[in-house]
Amino acid sequence: MLRRFLVPLVLFSALLVQAQDASLVLRTSVGYRTQRNSLQLTDAQKQDADRLYREAEQANVAGKYGDAMRAMAHGTAVMQGKEWTPAAEFSAAVRTKLDHAMLEPGQHARLMVTALFPPQLPPEMQKFTETPVLRAAGGSENSLGNEIAASPSKLPQAIEIVVPNVPPGDYQVELRIAAGQTSLATVRVPAHIQSLSEAVTRLKARLAKAPRENAAALATAGYAVTLYERADSGDANPARIHFADEFAAANAMLDALEGGKDPFAEKRGDLHKAYRSAADNTLQPYRLFIPDSYTAAKSWPLVVALHGMGGDENSMFDAYAGEVKKNAERLGFLVVCPKGRDTASMYRGAAEQDVMDVLAEVRRDYKIDARRIYLMGHSMGGYGTWSTAMDHPDVFAALGPISGGGNAAGMVKLKDIPQFVVHGDADPTVPVTQSRTMVEAGKKAGANIVYVEVPGGNHISVAAPNIGPMFDFFARQARP
Repeated sequence: MLRRFLVPLVLFSALLVQAQDASLVLRTSVGYRTQRNSLQLTDAQKQDADRLYREAEQANVAGKYGDAMRAMAHGTAVMQGKEWTPAAEFSAAVRTKLDHAMLEPGQHARLMVTALFPPQLPPEMQKFTETPVLRAAGGSENSLGNEIAASPSKLPQAIEIVVPNVPPGDYQVELRIAAGQTSLATVRVPAHIQSLSEAVTRLKARLAKAPRENAAALATAGYAVTLYERADSGDANPARIHFADEFAAANAMLDALEGGKDPFAEKRGDLHKAYRSAADNTLQPYRLFIPDSYTAAKSWPLVVALHGMGGDENSMFDAYAGEVKKNAERLGFLVVCPKGRDTASMYRGAAEQDVMDVLAEVRRDYKIDARRIYLMGHSMGGYGTWSTAMDHPDVFAALGPISGGGNAAGMVKLKDIPQFVVHGDADPTVPVTQSRTMVEAGKKAGANIVYVEVPGGNHISVAAPNIGPMFDFFARQARP
């Protein structure tokens, strides 16, 4: 049922690619700075947190991402008033990942155990035990085997498990690590157990035979398979996905295509769609809102909305108290939300290309007024709003960055684009000086900028109340 074996060292770097990279350090540093600016800290805590953050920055610049993560983990413990013990360091270092997170009863899987940085344990903790457990959402447990003897020198490591016969649903594979009576870490990774492989195989077969005339519908139907594969690889949390609904929607689209119909022709409201990226031939998702009043008899304004770090194509619609869809319906705007691939992409490279390609998709499939295309975003999306517009200044009629920042020297490129900028003066994540600097440079270049600086506003609270006024501002703007 269960056995342990060491992974060849040649695979070590591959197992840690996701952990030891600048993207992970960037995501972690954002949370670190937010805690540093939000928590009530003593002077000693502030000094230690700042010192450790400087160490992390130096390590990051040197490409020593593991050392950067260790320093920030230590600093987080300091800020939270927790003792930085060997056990605390080990718990911060160890990570687990399933080679397959979409599981079926009786299936074999491997639980990979790695470390973000080499844990420094005293001699009495060098030998520890690992106990794998399957935990259901309701709290019930199934053993995945007995205790396994292990040590830091044997990391990275793979534990082979056989999925028990349990009801379909969302679970966590939990690894409990202890040295004697001392708990070193409890590490969890999400998994979904359900017999879905046959449904995926049938859907793939239908996709291969489907008519190729409607690229948007075919890509959207195909994304159901991609979403399953992303969840299986650990790139998406399976607990957030209703696979039966995804497969049913994909099959319904294929039914329409096989009947010679466009499955999106009469649809209005909130749509989940996908397109095939020319950058790497992958299917990438986006979310589209179409107001009820939409007809192809006239041209319509379009807002491109960019989500923040850690979000996805759903964030702008599902958060912010529903203000995006509510105001789009009120004003008759279409709104499209691309997925900023790689959660810390900052909308550069392929992520920026996704924005422009999704914009092209919507313009191909709907009657869009080229004079009234607007770009907005929150946090990382605020940065992406400014940077994308600087690279494509001839596309957008107005901009709406919220809690963002960017390259002030590039604001001269945006001197002819009206902007509605929002930031809170108590933002603990992105300092308000970021927007102030951009606004000052923009106004100096001659740009029409409405700047809303919210007294006491934090990184999140300023967004929802200002989406309505921002959309009203957009409604008054059009390119010459």
